[in-house]
Amino acid sequence: MARRKETTVERIYREVTGNRMPAVVKRILLPKRRVKRHSMVSPVEELGMPSDAWIKTLAEGRRVKFTNQELPNQWTFITAQVAGNKVVYSIVLTNEKNPLRREEVESHFADELSKK
Repeated sequence: MARRKETTVERIYREVTGNRMPAVVKRILLPKRRVKRHSMVSPVEELGMPSDAWIKTLAEGRRVKFTNQELPNQWTFITAQVAGNKVVYSIVLTNEKNPLRREEVESHFADELSKK
């Protein structure tokens, strides 16, 4: 098991006293360790911009997750990811005056998804 790195306060305590810092003292002197939680909300959704995501099963049985996010300045960010694949196909469309329908988003990736 990997040992955690000694803090500056612990090092000074060890050098001055010749002993490791007891747990009781650590609880008083050292700040509480915080676990960083990751948000499941995308940065675009945090800004209040419309977003849509759905999963479609293709004819050969592969599942694909599509996303459609509207960005400022009439831009649209669309993605497609095949299940179990790390590759994400993505496109930024500029000058999209109207929101895209799901079928339109899927059609942008039809050529890439037809390859095996």
